[in-house]
Parts: sequence; structure tokens; C-alpha cells
Amino acid sequence: MNKLLILFSIATCLLISACNDDEPKDTSELIHMWVSAQTTETFIWGDDNHENPIECMQVKYSLDGSWKPMMFGTIEYFQYEKGVEYELSVVRNAISNPPADGSAYTYRLERIINHRVVTANTNGIDSCIEIPSEGKDFDIDFTTNAPCEIVRVTGDLFGESELLQLYDSGYNCGYSLRLKIPKNTGMGRVKLLTLRFSNGDEKEIGIWQMPRTFSVSETFVLPSAGSLGYMMGNDVTNYGKIRDVEIIGAMNANDSYYLKRILESHNYQGYGEKPVYTLNLTHSGFVTGDKGKYSSCGICDVKNEDLPSVYTNEVPSGVFTSNKYLLKVTLPEDIKAINASAFSHCVSLGKINIPSSCTEIDSQAFGSCTSLTNVNFPYISQEIDLPHLQTVGEGAFSNIGRLESFVLPESLRLVATTALSFYVDRLFCLTEEPPVWEVPGNAGYVIGPKPDGCTLFVPFGCSEAYKASEKWSQFEIEEMPEDKWWEMIP
Repeated sequence: MNKLLILFSIATCLLISACNDDEPKDTSELIHMWVSAQTTETFIWGDDNHENPIECMQVKYSLDGSWKPMMFGTIEYFQYEKGVEYELSVVRNAISNPPADGSAYTYRLERIINHRVVTANTNGIDSCIEIPSEGKDFDIDFTTNAPCEIVRVTGDLFGESELLQLYDSGYNCGYSLRLKIPKNTGMGRVKLLTLRFSNGDEKEIGIWQMPRTFSVSETFVLPSAGSLGYMMGNDVTNYGKIRDVEIIGAMNANDSYYLKRILESHNYQGYGEKPVYTLNLTHSGFVTGDKGKYSSCGICDVKNEDLPSVYTNEVPSGVFTSNKYLLKVTLPEDIKAINASAFSHCVSLGKINIPSSCTEIDSQAFGSCTSLTNVNFPYISQEIDLPHLQTVGEGAFSNIGRLESFVLPESLRLVATTALSFYVDRLFCLTEEPPVWEVPGNAGYVIGPKPDGCTLFVPFGCSEAYKASEKWSQFEIEEMPEDKWWEMIP
């Protein structure tokens, strides 16, 4: 019996041993892998609708092979850096019984054969660094995949900046940017630090310091179109104190956007003294462009859809529309057009000048400016170039305040039907031939005179031509003196 039991046990062991020899085992091999400098996206197992893409590496197993996605951290001991291209020697282990929702392989880095920085990048430092007006001394630590240095400093040269290298391991470098910024006693200012990397890439870092506390009257001298935003800073409560604004230098759409923020930053809540503003653009103007920014560092960058349209030497359409706190505007003498609705519904606007170079006042340019009682024509003094105004569009001066006088210059050719729908005591038309008024009608409707009538003053010897016009004959017409006629105009 014992002999039989021993024989049975031996047979069982032999059978089990034979079965174990037949089971599959994990196998390992040394392979080459290439890792792209660019990442891609993949989806985890179970995300059948591909709703949650995940960033991952791209790898291939031969030089002419196709790139395949691989999750970060899949290769043990390998730390991937974006922008770096790798050639690796990797131990690939084939799993004999892989899980149903997992990979059939595991990977372990054997060595990095080669690597090359394709795109330089940084971590830990922003493209725009904001500094308070009081100044600040501090260090910013950051890492990069390639050695770098400061090669240029441009813009407003204020304060000190120094780049300190902390460590360098080829494609993983550490730096500290040391900044010493003094107190700002002027407008907001920006300087640009340009970093150059070992592969030739460059990166601009903007150092933006906020302006000092603003006073009631401020003059902004723009170093370039698009720079008003950084000169103002981003503290609305600061520039909300401004009431008199002067802009010197060319403005673009970006500047128009930030100027509007000044004129709407009063924090008036319907009680207390109502704020009013004066705006002096005598030494300014509008340049071409629908987007402006100081530099590529993104400071004061505004999306296109948030900006008004801007035209060379023209007041942009709608740029000041519905600003109910704008009291007085002085336009530059090189303005060639005041575009549609540029100042419409500025209900506090009381005074505006029409530059001699302006050829067109477009529709509703000053529509519903109900407080507008002084439209200044500086060329009447004969000390400035002759006027160029040719067209006054529909509703350009409709529903404005009662005027003491209004001047239609000798260059005028066309007046739209409802262009002059306002009350005026004395109307001066300086053309020898009556300008075209598109639709004849009742002068009391198109130009609402005082109840006892509006007097139309015309050049010496031209009254008969106006009396022969169906439109202009509705007025009481008087001729101006032949000499020094301009002295009649307030």
C-alpha cells in the first residue's frame, strides 16, 4: 500500500511539472524607440464616444515607421520633456497574461541614445509679469528644456533684471529671473526681456509696471499706436478719478477701446455730482488697424470682436457712442471724416470742433447729442487752411441742443434730408451757389428755427440765388457784408 502511494505521488508531481512547462512566460527584448517633440491626444479604454481626449506622447519603433500614441509615464525611468525629440534604447517586456483593459507590454528605459531640442519652452514663468506702481524686488524660478540667456532688453528701460542659472542637465535647466523694480512716478510702463535658447528659439517676457495714482487732469503721450492700455494700467478705480483727458500721438482701435474705459469708469450710481469729461485730441489721430498691442507678449491685447472699426485719419464709427459723461471733445486738424454714429447719444457733449480737413460728417455722427450747443468751425478765422467739408449725412446733427449759430462752409456740396434737424438762431451758408438739399420741404421741419424764424446769412451778392431755391427760400435771407463777413459769426 505504501509503495502504491509513493508511486502515485511521484506520478502526480511529474504531471504537474509537465503542465508548468507548458504555461506561457513573460519575455523581454531590447528595442529602439523614437519619441516626437510634439504631443498628441488619445482616449482611455472605455471612452467609446471619445468625449475626453488625453494629451500623450507620440512614439515609433523605426525611422520610417508611423507615430503612435503612448501615455506619459509608460516608459519607466523616462521623463519626457515637450519640445525635445528622443532616440531611446528600451527594454520591452511582453506580458504573458495581460489584463483585458491594459497593454500587453511594459517598458523600461535602458538609456537615452540621443536627444535634440526642437521647440524651446519654459515652465514657471508667464509671458507678462505685472508689477505694482510701488515697485518690487523678487526672484522668479522657472525651468526650460534648453539653456538660455537674456539677449535683448527693449521698451521702457527701468529697474534691473538678471538671469541666474541654477542647474543644467542638458534638456532640463533651472533658472531664476531676479527683478529689482523701483517705484513708478509716471504712466504705466513696459520693458521686454528676450530670452534666446540654445536651439535658436526666442521668447519675449514683458515686465509691466502699473502707473502712479492719477489726478483729475492727465495727458497720455503714446510712444506707439496701441499703447494706451498699458499706460493706464488695469485698476479701474485709479483712472476713474480722471476728468480731463489729453491724448498725444496716433491711436488705433486698441487705444479707442481703452479710452472708452476711462470715459466710463466714473462709478456714478445715480446719486451725487454727475461726472463730466473733456477730451483733447488736438495732437492725436486715428491710424489704420482693427487690433493693437504693445508687443507679442500680449500686454493689453484685445480681441477683434471687442474693437471698433478704425480708419486712417478718421473718427471711427461708433467709437464714442452713448457715452453720457463726455462734455467736450477737441479733434485734431488732420481728421478727414467723422464716421457714422461716432458721437451719437453723447447726451452731455456740449462742444465739438469740425477740423478744416474734414470732408464728410456721416449719418448720425452727432445724432441725439441733446446738449450740443457749440459746434466750432476754426477755419472761419482765415488763419487755418480752407475748409474741405463736402457732405453732411442723414441725421448727422439731428436732435441736438439749440444752437446760437451754425456754419455751412463754402466747400459744402450735399446736405442729406434730415442732416440738420435742430433749432438754430442764425444759419450761415458760405457757398455762392446753394448746396444740394436732397429732399425739398418745410425748412421749419428740417431745420427747426425759433418760433419767430431762423435767419439764413449768405455771401454778399448771392441772396437771389438762394431765394430762387425751393429749399433755401423757406428761410428769412440776409446777405453778409462784402468785407470782414467772418466777424458776424460768433
